[in-house]
Amino acid sequence: MTDRDRALRKPPLPRISLQSRGRRIVIAVAAVLLLVGWLVWYAMTPEKSPTSDKTISASGVVGTPLYVGMFAASDDFGRTLRISGVKVHARTSSDLRVTPLLCRRGTVGVTTQPDQFCADLLDPQGQRLVAGDSIVLKVESDEPAVAVIDQIQIAYREDIRWDTQPAGADKAIVTIAGRDAAE
Repeated sequence: MTDRDRALRKPPLPRISLQSRGRRIVIAVAAVLLLVGWLVWYAMTPEKSPTSDKTISASGVVGTPLYVGMFAASDDFGRTLRISGVKVHARTSSDLRVTPLLCRRGTVGVTTQPDQFCADLLDPQGQRLVAGDSIVLKVESDEPAVAVIDQIQIAYREDIRWDTQPAGADKAIVTIAGRDAAE
């Protein structure tokens, strides 16, 4: 190649020099921060749990546990949630015990015999909630009472995501009546 041929050629594009140690460190730190930022965003923004404006009315009697279905994972739920806990808030006219339970492979409306609708009733903490399962509240009282139970909050982990979200029916109004003297 002659000097004249070299003069007619296009000059090469400048290359980014990664030879400088400072530039390599800046690029690596920026990439790590971008990745960490995305992972934090992903972990803290899971899909919202299904909710409804439905108010459940339930009636029971003193001394007999009443089971009220608050959330049901439909067949197209498509998620697996590892439950850390279920938060329940209730306003009552007298002492009342409200216990959240996981109903395996079934759903309950309002009943005193959940075994007819659930394959198993379990403490939800540490369990997996999948399509076909539901969260049921076991309500017990030793005296007549009226309670308004707010929408439940489910604390869970799904893959690397976690959250505590409202789920299911908006509220339940539960009336526990006294037993007749003849009983």
